[in-house]
Amino acid sequence: MNRIAPILAAALMVAGCATGGGLGMAASHLDSSAHRFYEEVYYGRGTGHAADDAAMLAEAATDFSQAVDRGRSREELQPSFDRVADRYHHLRRQVESRDTRYSDSALAFERVTDAYLDVDRAMNHPDSRYHE
Repeated sequence: MNRIAPILAAALMVAGCATGGGLGMAASHLDSSAHRFYEEVYYGRGTGHAADDAAMLAEAATDFSQAVDRGRSREELQPSFDRVADRYHHLRRQVESRDTRYSDSALAFERVTDAYLDVDRAMNHPDSRYHE
């Protein structure tokens, strides 16, 4: 019986990976990445414009992830996603312009970009593997 538990756990992990993806997973990843970015900006620079921008992205990502978890349709999710997109692109322009307020957090923002692109594919590209 003790040998069955690890085998069952491994099988469940493989099944989870095979069916992984989807908008829910992408939204959750964006939420956590945006919050890590905010923490790096906040603790690296304190309060100010940079921390406020990062906080607004993190808040928008949380709201979007919660809406996805509530099972909203893509049409209902679109305004929330648009808010995330606006905040993301605002920050991206600042990071890409080599704004010194974000220089220590550029790697964390790369993770946000990867997560954002996953969500974008899930929301806007029906042939994506992220569509459920």
